Amino acid sequence: MKFIHVAKISIALLLLNIPEIQAQNLFTIGDKDVTTNEFLYVYGKNKDIGNQIDPKTAVEYLELYVRFKRKVVQAEVEGRDTLESFKNEFNNYYRQLLKPYLTDKEIDDQIIAEAYDRLKLDVRASHIMLDLPKDPSPSDTLRIFKKIMSLKGSVENGENFEDVARLKSTDTYSAKNGGDLGYFTVFNMVYPFENASYNATLGELVGPIRTDYGYHILKVTDKRDSRYRMSAAHILLLDSKDQPKETAKAKINEIYNRLLAGESFNMLARKYSEDQSSVSKGGELPDFGLNKMLPEFEDAVYGINEDGDYSKPFKTKLGWHIVKRLKKYQVPEFDRVKAEVTSKIRRDERSSVSRKAFISRLKNRYDLKVNNASLEAVVKAIRKGKKVSKYKKTIFSFEGMTERITFNQLDFAEIFKKRLSRVPDLSEYLVLESAIENALMKEAELRLPNENSEFKFLAQEYREGILVFDLTREKVWDAASKDSAIIMDFFIENKDNYKWNARRSGSVFNTSNTRVAKKALAMLQRGIPGEKVLRVLNSKDPLAISAQDFEKLEMGRNTSSLSQGRFLGVKDSELISGVALIEHSEGFTLVHVIESIAPGLKTLSDCRGQVISDLQDFLENEWDKELMASYPLIWNESEWKRIQSQL
Repeated sequence: MKFIHVAKISIALLLLNIPEIQAQNLFTIGDKDVTTNEFLYVYGKNKDIGNQIDPKTAVEYLELYVRFKRKVVQAEVEGRDTLESFKNEFNNYYRQLLKPYLTDKEIDDQIIAEAYDRLKLDVRASHIMLDLPKDPSPSDTLRIFKKIMSLKGSVENGENFEDVARLKSTDTYSAKNGGDLGYFTVFNMVYPFENASYNATLGELVGPIRTDYGYHILKVTDKRDSRYRMSAAHILLLDSKDQPKETAKAKINEIYNRLLAGESFNMLARKYSEDQSSVSKGGELPDFGLNKMLPEFEDAVYGINEDGDYSKPFKTKLGWHIVKRLKKYQVPEFDRVKAEVTSKIRRDERSSVSRKAFISRLKNRYDLKVNNASLEAVVKAIRKGKKVSKYKKTIFSFEGMTERITFNQLDFAEIFKKRLSRVPDLSEYLVLESAIENALMKEAELRLPNENSEFKFLAQEYREGILVFDLTREKVWDAASKDSAIIMDFFIENKDNYKWNARRSGSVFNTSNTRVAKKALAMLQRGIPGEKVLRVLNSKDPLAISAQDFEKLEMGRNTSSLSQGRFLGVKDSELISGVALIEHSEGFTLVHVIESIAPGLKTLSDCRGQVISDLQDFLENEWDKELMASYPLIWNESEWKRIQSQL
């Protein structure tokens, strides 16, 4: 028999020192064997990462992995895996990695599918809530339960639901609206409430429903196809209760008439909208979903039938809007949102459903035995104030990895007395179930690396990644970025690698108006400064012509915008008095080159970032040579040939 106090098990102390059983070694470095299974796991997981930018063959990836493993060995030789800081960091990651592996996969799949289906539907419901105190006692719970049942009975006997909600609901926000919560979708409400709402029929009185907030009775008032997400732009003229503007309504109607006459929504938004967060983008707003905008705004944009259409002027508490629908997004296919839905479920109360199913399976798998007589005896003694130091009978036991694990009366008494001091009428069976769950989960955590190779390799990947990251930061990154003398010496020794191509400074002017383009060309060729050109040509229409300035752009480099490309793409021979006019489908672009700089050497301040990056590569290559000499590779050529077909 073996006794384990479950609260004292520390995953960090394991550090994944678990032997591989009946595994074929692919190579050995120092005292570290790397199995074929391990390499196939990391290669299969990582081979496609960055493939479009820098594709790697299987041999190239193997070479990188050998280099990585040498750094792992060096970190362990230096004892970095024994440092408390490392253990704490790894333990934090390890706890997170455990979670998806300690659930019931079949239940997980059902919950994910359920959540995805609910993405397609919005529900509107009203509720009456009575809140519970924090850590409620059984008597508190029973009292509130009886009260909510009484309210439900009143509604069933003919009292108006909305009136009862206004008078009795402790959710004051919804109470003033007769309990109306508006529309919501999956993940907007706590899971028990969401479940009841989606499963209820229209008008059905449902409950009581217990949540962390209290008890609820609810009534579903509508269900509709999901609004999901929308992309939109708007023109806003401010006119609020605090800062009214009498002219706003007339002005928004004038703008609307100009839209009807064919003027550009983008241009009018840039010129007139008073929403400073979106005006520079032609009124375009970040994508939004349900309950992210004011109700009137949301209803207006979702009421537009086609992408590209816009609404009539309407009022919100902010002022007057015209909104344009840019794109209505439908709920994506399941595979595209599965990862996002799964991530939300792990942070959601519904994850406990899977946990409970998993624990139920563990009870059978580990042969859990519970002695209720032992439990009741020690609880009776505690409630009578008796000493329990001699109570040592087993309350529950189960099969551990090597022998049977027991939890006795003294173990239970320690936990029960602490909680009993806070909740006098605490149920011993709730405490027992909690103790059983904790013990079984700890056992499952201990077994997992032995029983699941995918998890073992994943946790090992994190462990070794932390070790190598810290060591590389010290040996390479910090060494290359914090020592100014080393940086300068490296720069001087390799200065021919850091040269400028020819460079240009100047401006690009854009306009859609032929007359404005010709005037700008003439003015610039006469040497009139660009600032004055803009001021003169935009005096009547602020959007007649726009400009963007560039300073010392390098010829032959990749450009980040169309304007940059046009500025650098004009040949010197095409410039007349430093100016060239380009006509294209959007209108006209004038390239105005003010300064041309010949090729030459860079100063360190010009290229410090690149020098540091090159120095880091140099230091790491030198370090790799040292590690290669210290930790030679023992290679299993026949095993490598055997697995070629799997790569």
